[in-house]
Amino acid sequence: MLDYLRLALGLIPLGLYLMVMGLLALRGRPTILTTGQESLLIGFALSGFVLIGPIELFFPTGAYAALGLWVWLLLVALYFLVVLLIALQRAPGWTIVGMDAEEFRAFFESVLQEGSVDCKWMGNQLQIDKWDVRAIAEPSRGFPKTTCLSPCGRVRNVLGWYQIEKLVATSKALEQTGAGRSSGMIPTAVCLLLLGSICIGLGCSLIAWDMERLQKLLNVALGVP
Repeated sequence: MLDYLRLALGLIPLGLYLMVMGLLALRGRPTILTTGQESLLIGFALSGFVLIGPIELFFPTGAYAALGLWVWLLLVALYFLVVLLIALQRAPGWTIVGMDAEEFRAFFESVLQEGSVDCKWMGNQLQIDKWDVRAIAEPSRGFPKTTCLSPCGRVRNVLGWYQIEKLVATSKALEQTGAGRSSGMIPTAVCLLLLGSICIGLGCSLIAWDMERLQKLLNVALGVP
């Protein structure tokens, strides 16, 4: 038998993630996401399916006997702590939504010139000797007008990447770049928004379908007779 509440719990976070990505694609200027931010977004998108899947499979029945439904709060907190740990441990890198590789190269060179930092390009490979940073810029697969900047090999100077992020964050070049609202991004953004709306709408409908059971679970958790 289909469990409506569990299915809704999996669909709603995924729908919110799709809506956020669709709105980012429709912004009037490009958006830069670090690998850590991407990990947090993906972790949130999958949180519902993780709760109704692996976490429920290995559910601590002993803790449930002592804490009741409040044990779910601890499990959710543990999950997001693990996601945060993964985000902090990932190698530095960026995903630039709203710029293709050529636009990103021109933008990045203007930022470095503004900060008086020299760089070298060898094809799509970037080298900044000042901060010992070597990276490769390549288009994202399956997502138009999006570029990924990832390190080449092992990162030898993490602080160099943070210096670049600080330089980009304080630069005025990103505000002056109006490539975000591109005709190539609009179909993808509309599809993401549509899929997100369907997931959220279906999840809310499933909750309304099984509202009586949800009220019983909330009453048990809050100790209401």
